[in-house]
Amino acid sequence: MFDQHLWRQQLIDHLEVFARHPRQEVQLAGSPGVVPHLALRTMTPFMNAIYDNPVDAIVTLATITHDAGANLLVSRMIRTRYPTALDIERNLRASTDLCITIERLMIELQTIPIALRNLNARRGFWLRSTIERELDAYPWSFVWIRDLLRELNGQDRIEALRRLRSRNGRYTSGDLTLIEKALSDAAAQTRAYAARLLGVMVDTPPPDLTRRLLDVALRDSDAETRFAAARTIGLLRERIISGDALAYIESHLVHDDSFFRSSAALVLGQLGEHAGKPTVVQRLCQLLCDRDAYAREAAARALGRIGPPAALPQVIEALEQATQDDDVQVHEAATDSLALLRQYAELSVQAAA
Repeated sequence: MFDQHLWRQQLIDHLEVFARHPRQEVQLAGSPGVVPHLALRTMTPFMNAIYDNPVDAIVTLATITHDAGANLLVSRMIRTRYPTALDIERNLRASTDLCITIERLMIELQTIPIALRNLNARRGFWLRSTIERELDAYPWSFVWIRDLLRELNGQDRIEALRRLRSRNGRYTSGDLTLIEKALSDAAAQTRAYAARLLGVMVDTPPPDLTRRLLDVALRDSDAETRFAAARTIGLLRERIISGDALAYIESHLVHDDSFFRSSAALVLGQLGEHAGKPTVVQRLCQLLCDRDAYAREAAARALGRIGPPAALPQVIEALEQATQDDDVQVHEAATDSLALLRQYAELSVQAAA
């Protein structure tokens, strides 16, 4: 059954691909701009559904908008089964009614916020500024999208978060609600700021907030934001790291995506000895042979920061091999961690003597 929830979910899937290389995807698709490209992405689930489940598709469209442009959209989708971004561009310039309908769809389905949430700060700025520039070339004003872009700029939310600094880490339930929302903000700067605020929290964060912080550290698209969240997890580790939380982080070490593997190693490094679970140490050793250099470097550094629990002969041997890595960053990380673990191993031998 095609409904608004499924429409948005399929749109999210499309935009995850877009987020990997947004400029290149627009160019490779032959799109005349970002706006028609995102408009086409927004309508693709509907275009597919109108042939497979036409009644559901039209009813779902009507729940979002039933203006004159909606009827025009349906008739054109039926006539042109696979329209291109260039076709969308022509329609946006030729029909005010279609402009209104497409704009409403992009607003209601949250196309732009979803796209921004998957981008790092630099690409997010590029996307917002490019959309703003392209909108000026259309006859329709796109007031809703312009208002949304101003809202997504995040300055008001940043200011609200800055005011929380005066709390000195003693947050009210309302403050924590604001921080949790900010961790899901479309602007990477806002997410990073919220993560840092949690790092000075006096009390133990609620479980839902802890899980959200973990997801930011492991999965956020922005490197600065991931590090801010990982650093906060390290600061709060004695209060928030349970067996379940550690198992959740550990599961990312064997994820198919190297992005998640390296992020997990970064978080484990921030946990220090709290990450000294035998299976974690073993998987970090395995990660030293990963095909991705970032994952290898993160694993090497994590083993050194875990300290005594990782000062084992097999770990030292794995790091010795990693010092021969062709990547300079991996070599340096392995060398530094190897020196640390050898010291811990010597201290352990002396203590046992």
